[in-house]
Amino acid sequence: MPGKMFEKFRHLFEPKERSSEPAGDLERIHYPMPEPEKYDFYYLDPLSKRKMTICNLFANHHKTVAEICSLLETSRKLVIDTLIENKLLKERRKATRPHTPAPEEIRMK
Repeated sequence: MPGKMFEKFRHLFEPKERSSEPAGDLERIHYPMPEPEKYDFYYLDPLSKRKMTICNLFANHHKTVAEICSLLETSRKLVIDTLIENKLLKERRKATRPHTPAPEEIRMK
């Protein structure tokens, strides 16, 4: 009896196979940062600096969206919109929505 029950529920006890490769649309790519000698960051507006930092953390330091939000104390919307805008993430939303600025975008403009 216990053998038959185990056979019936074997799939519950077997480890799930995980792919070692990341999903195709979440593939990480390198984000080249501008050279400080050639580019003066002093004159960049705060929003552009924030977006550049988001891209750098995601692509070069392999931080997740949640980690970036926590580190920079910024909204999830700004992080995701920035990554999509710079083609570091693919747009996967089914319906297109009108662009509404994130709270940080309103304050920093």
